[in-house]
Amino acid sequence: MKARIQKILKACSAFIKYFRYSLVCKLKRIDNSNIWLISERGVDARDNGFHLYEYIKKFHPELEIKFVISKNSPDFEKIADGDVVLYGSKEHYILFKTAGALISTHIMGYSPDMSLFWRMDKKGLLKLKGKKVFLQHGVTCSYQPSFNKRFTKLDLFIVGSEKEGDSIKNNNGYGDTVIKCTGFCRYDTLIDKSSNSKKIILIMPTFRKWLNYVDDFRSTDYFKNWNGLLNNDDFLKFIEANDIKVLFYPHFEIQKYIKEFKSKSKNVVICSFDKYDVQDLLKIANVLITDYSSVQFDFAYMEKKILYYQFDEKKFYREHYKKGYFDFRKMGFGKVCTGESDLIKNLRDFKTDKIFIKRKDTFFGHYDRNNSKRVFDEIRKIVKEGVDV
Repeated sequence: MKARIQKILKACSAFIKYFRYSLVCKLKRIDNSNIWLISERGVDARDNGFHLYEYIKKFHPELEIKFVISKNSPDFEKIADGDVVLYGSKEHYILFKTAGALISTHIMGYSPDMSLFWRMDKKGLLKLKGKKVFLQHGVTCSYQPSFNKRFTKLDLFIVGSEKEGDSIKNNNGYGDTVIKCTGFCRYDTLIDKSSNSKKIILIMPTFRKWLNYVDDFRSTDYFKNWNGLLNNDDFLKFIEANDIKVLFYPHFEIQKYIKEFKSKSKNVVICSFDKYDVQDLLKIANVLITDYSSVQFDFAYMEKKILYYQFDEKKFYREHYKKGYFDFRKMGFGKVCTGESDLIKNLRDFKTDKIFIKRKDTFFGHYDRNNSKRVFDEIRKIVKEGVDV
């Protein structure tokens, strides 16, 4: 209850500040149309937003770009001093209102409060000057009604696959002028750095909406299954006998429960958001164990072995996301397992089957190191010319 009250108070404060600074911008006729405002969630710089930022700094230094990030972010030092916009600051509100381009990996990720301003935009209460660019955090493979054109009013929606783009066009109301299959900026540096001598298994489960409402996280099936795997005797015997390191990195929204996860094996490392970068972990790992997470696409891009652990498949599609175009069993890049024993059995071989490499080849729209360039070119088009949504 206390956390809910704090969230409401925070939203009320952001709501008041938005209208106050909007008035300031109007009275002073502030114009920042030459500035591109880039962000992820305001607390990080390690995803498509950061990789686009780096590309622009290197190849288009003539452009004025700003990056929204909180001072206590572990990624704060990655952003040049003159480019930093402190999350929630006066400068943040003013640039949110007046910048020429608003670019983020999340819907309203460039705003001072993603949830609040998404709801305001949905109701037509926001009057923003900038073109809204959605870089995405990962390939969309489930049905996402929240991406609907009526709610999001995007000017540019970046996708990594033609299949993904077609699904969004069919389900969310956007057309070819907004949906662009450029590939993701972070894929430009996604190079396999795994070693055959020291093998690493990366475990990355995603979030579940219903976990927002539980009183005892340790009593959930989610915790019991993932923590159970980290302590499964057969699993631990296998990794210790073969000197395999296991890195467990739960979703950003699960990181608040990171201290609850434990393993009795010294070969298992529980990885926190503050100390580990997802991109680095994906590069060095030999095998990925996930459930429904979009990190599967990053790993498939590098042609490395994936196993899906979907112990709660029915509940996930009933209470978290509805099934989309992507069928894990027909289109996935690895075997779907629903139990620990099946999962562990399929770990014996670290090779990627040819059928999964073939699926990768037919899925991605681009397979090169020019994603950031394509994204940049598309943004420049809409900033200069404008596009009707």
